[in-house]
Amino acid sequence: MQDIRRAALRNPAAPAAAAAFAGSRPVLLHRALAPAATCPRRSTARSPRTAPPGVRADLAANPAIGEELMRATADDPTPEVRRGLAANPRAPLDVLASRAGTAGAGATLPPRIAAASPAEVEASACSPIPAVRMLAAGRRDLPHTVRDRLADDPDAKVVKAVAGLSDTPLRAGVERHGVHVLAAVAADPDAAPALLEDLARHGRPVRKDFRVIAQHGDATATALLVCLEHPGARRWAAGHPALAPPVAAGLVADPDGQAAEAAAANPALPPAAVADLLSGRGGQRPPVRRESR
Repeated sequence: MQDIRRAALRNPAAPAAAAAFAGSRPVLLHRALAPAATCPRRSTARSPRTAPPGVRADLAANPAIGEELMRATADDPTPEVRRGLAANPRAPLDVLASRAGTAGAGATLPPRIAAASPAEVEASACSPIPAVRMLAAGRRDLPHTVRDRLADDPDAKVVKAVAGLSDTPLRAGVERHGVHVLAAVAADPDAAPALLEDLARHGRPVRKDFRVIAQHGDATATALLVCLEHPGARRWAAGHPALAPPVAAGLVADPDGQAAEAAAANPALPPAAVADLLSGRGGQRPPVRRESR
């Protein structure tokens, strides 16, 4: 019966019935009402702070709740609720800006920022608050002047958020901020193959960096060889089509089962090696040697 009621609460044709469940229990029924487009404002405004966090989060993400309740939600002590507000396409821009450092939205571009006007984007990019500049930096359609200014930002988090940069500012960002932006630069779809090689040979990369490089579509065979030396990136490098065919052939017998499977599915694998695998002659792993006690 609860499943049926949850389905009815999500029905946009039943606003009157939904009002009766604004303070309902169990929580699942209340959560079903919070995201509804027909969610009655008077009912939801009665007890947003007394509702469970999950309900408040769904409510904060609902474009139908109105600006007054959105502003009240911005002060909610629960991160889940503030993330819900950040996902609301009608959230006031000044509210998002004032709570940018505490919303916890991660790398996801808030819908309100994606829909911001050029003047709003320019204002956000010039904000004295790094978290606000970081929000603006996530747009891929920034004017070159704004994008270059953000790429030269003194805050590494802002530089990491900038997308669509050319080779020169990407290298400049790595030179200025080092390992703090290396993974973000490696994940940029515009990162050049030569830059990826340089990143793989960087003096102080961390394990995540090698995985990101190995997953990049433009990674070179040279960069992939470096990535193969690191367990966290080995399986990704083993399955990359840019891997040298002899290297791929050698990996089908790798002790790392995930790397061996990735190499077996790699289009760079020589046809003869594929035939050996299908006939049962290839992919035999060497026996594990046990030390005598």
